[in-house]
Amino acid sequence: MSEPAQKAGTHTEPPIAMRGKLLPKLLLSLALGGVFGWLYQQGGSPLIPTREAFAHLTWWAIPVYVVTLVATHWFRATRWRFLIAPVKRLPLREVVALNWIGFFAIFALPLRLGELARPAIAKMRNGISISAGFGTIAVERVIDGLLMSGCVAWALFAMPIRDHDDPIAAALPFYGYLSLVVFSAAFVGLALFLWQRDLAVRLTLRVGGLVSKRLAGLVSQKIGTLADGVRSIGNPKLALPFLGETILYWGCNAFGMWILGVGCGIPMTFGHAIAVMGILAIGILLPAGPGLFGNFQLAISTALSLYFAAELVDGEGAVYIFVMYVVQAVVITLAGVVPLLAMRIPLRALFGGTVIAKNLATDRMGT
Repeated sequence: MSEPAQKAGTHTEPPIAMRGKLLPKLLLSLALGGVFGWLYQQGGSPLIPTREAFAHLTWWAIPVYVVTLVATHWFRATRWRFLIAPVKRLPLREVVALNWIGFFAIFALPLRLGELARPAIAKMRNGISISAGFGTIAVERVIDGLLMSGCVAWALFAMPIRDHDDPIAAALPFYGYLSLVVFSAAFVGLALFLWQRDLAVRLTLRVGGLVSKRLAGLVSQKIGTLADGVRSIGNPKLALPFLGETILYWGCNAFGMWILGVGCGIPMTFGHAIAVMGILAIGILLPAGPGLFGNFQLAISTALSLYFAAELVDGEGAVYIFVMYVVQAVVITLAGVVPLLAMRIPLRALFGGTVIAKNLATDRMGT
């Protein structure tokens, strides 16, 4: 265990116990990934395109996409400093490293278990409470979900859609608009939670105190520290820069997807790229296998099938999906593993569950 982890009082389970808890989740995630991968192939697109399919790929597309992806990864990480600022000011280098490790954990671990990594490592290294860490993640997910579901709704409404017989694509408008409603409601809920923080704490103490004053005090404290992670959205000096870098993050992402699509021989517009990006972002929110395998391929294939002929989706589209997945896997893995090793953080910290379980009972306001 690293020195920062020891100072923070972090406890970890024995490797055998961790494997026993992870194995069922891993098997389930592999099954889900297999199902999504099978559905993707049933649409006619190969997981690994043939050599002939790469004939339309131009050489410059991949390095340009790598550059845009690095910029995307940078802004996705740096914006977190505005969310965590009400709790603790961290150096930019620490913010980027911690987030890149967290993004790698989300990508690599099954069933999105990697979402636990950032709060756990922030607790280990910087003494930031688990509840506050979850609060910042909640803001990220809600804002990103609202923005991406809005992009999907716009693409479905504003851009002409081809006739198709794909049942998944046919169901997409319903789920696209549903996600917009859900994330809009979640945003309102976050705002109300922040606005009525003191009321929520008082009600918890009063109602919970009828059963157990100690338990009520613990729960109310978690509500308070969770609100610390949400507090930035009520401060324009923090919320506006966060939104600005969020737009840069998604803008770089869409630009890279557009350039790569054109480089693969797909007659994409920037609007098509926004649609693909939004549908992919919503698709990978579902529980998935390691590497987001299956969800990733199926989401992009479904998006492309809305706007392009099946022959193109199964040819140039398959190359597009393959190249994007491989490049993202390499960039995300390198960006996560390098700081993980440099900071001497144990791999078991990525699972986060033990750290969170121990610290939810011991967090104190302001730690």
